[in-house]
Amino acid sequence: MLAALRSRRVEKLPDQVMLRGRILFLTEDAALVRRQLDGQDIDWQPATKLRDNISTDEITPAYICYYYDETLGDFPYLGLKCGDEFPITRGAVKRAGFVASVSGQRRGKGSSREQSPYAEMCAGIKLVVAQNIERIYRENCQNLGVLTTTDFSIIDRVRRGETIPLSAFTAGEGEITRGIIEYGGLFNFNVARLQGNVVLSPPATPPRPMTLGEKIIARHWVVDPSKGTIGVPAVKPGDEGFVVTDVRFSHEYVTPMAAIFFEQLVGPDEKVLDPGSILMFRDHLTFLGDAMTPERVKEGLLDVALELEKKQRAFAQKQGIRLYGELRLGHHGSEAICHSKILEGHAEPGMVIIGSDSHTPHA
Repeated sequence: MLAALRSRRVEKLPDQVMLRGRILFLTEDAALVRRQLDGQDIDWQPATKLRDNISTDEITPAYICYYYDETLGDFPYLGLKCGDEFPITRGAVKRAGFVASVSGQRRGKGSSREQSPYAEMCAGIKLVVAQNIERIYRENCQNLGVLTTTDFSIIDRVRRGETIPLSAFTAGEGEITRGIIEYGGLFNFNVARLQGNVVLSPPATPPRPMTLGEKIIARHWVVDPSKGTIGVPAVKPGDEGFVVTDVRFSHEYVTPMAAIFFEQLVGPDEKVLDPGSILMFRDHLTFLGDAMTPERVKEGLLDVALELEKKQRAFAQKQGIRLYGELRLGHHGSEAICHSKILEGHAEPGMVIIGSDSHTPHA
């Protein structure tokens, strides 16, 4: 794995970017949204009310997250409610050739699901414009290489086919976020770090009394991954960086997307580092067959959801990763609940543990 990444060619984005395509204005007027999907480019004016408070559940409703690959590009905004209507149907955004998506206040609120910006990206969206953008959604966009801005003047520049300075999207960002944007996403940025092409400034925090948590973070701080340099004298609230982890875990709702990213970006036959430090769980959708409505089953969504379990199990077997799966021999349920099992059976004092379950911090 490391050899493949060290030899991988990664480059920064050009200083000037050009975005070719149409602009989708997510308005409160459902008819206006449909006209755009049918091919009409509207001359948006501030008097035309944009949708506020678009949640990630409107971008990708929970049942759409049973898909985990480029198929998600068929579904962005399927849950978008405009008045009393849901004007966007499967495949409509991708077919219409949009490169940018515009909305009002609090874009991307709610659940921190990576599927939302990934669905937008797979549908052709490369730029999100909103009056303000929720932090986790914005970071998920940036990590995938989708540009974000609250500067509405960029809309006309896209329409005119002008190049836009990349600095328009990095202004005001910290060292790490700026680098992620410049390299077109988190993966390429971290490959550049591994290759020694990017070396982050270590915390300038002088020795100070620290809490136990701060001491653990300081000891695990990654200074230079290309040289294996780990640990700094001290950290304080507000310091930004990366840490090496002792235990990593995931569950079947999100493992498949991580697996396809690994296979596509690292290599289909590459092996993860230290598989003994990784744990996977079948615990989120174990009872889905009992809970899903007959209408959803008829739509084929149960079959789609079962593919999540199959993909996680296949990836775990191929990589030699411990999987806590379903109970067998006539029993129904899961072998373990991820955040509980980690705490009960794997966590030790002084460890840094990362997991994909939203309850992890409360374990």
